[in-house]
Amino acid sequence: MLQVENQGFSDMVIYVVNDAQRVRLGLATGNSSKSFTIPNYLIRGAGPLRFLADPVGGTRTPVSEEITVQPGDIVSLTIPPS
Repeated sequence: MLQVENQGFSDMVIYVVNDAQRVRLGLATGNSSKSFTIPNYLIRGAGPLRFLADPVGGTRTPVSEEITVQPGDIVSLTIPPS
């Protein structure tokens, strides 16, 4: 599970990224919190993951550090105000 706290005003499209692919998890609207389920096939044996927040109508695209995620883990991602 990925818990996103978007402290900025911009809506953000949230992706999970592994070595080979980028998978859209959903939309985190500005000034809100939202939870997303990380697909099992990305967790089991895929190696570390990164999370990407792509602003709707914006240019900055924050990317997290690599994180190793195990089944049942809850990962928190905070998007600070710009």
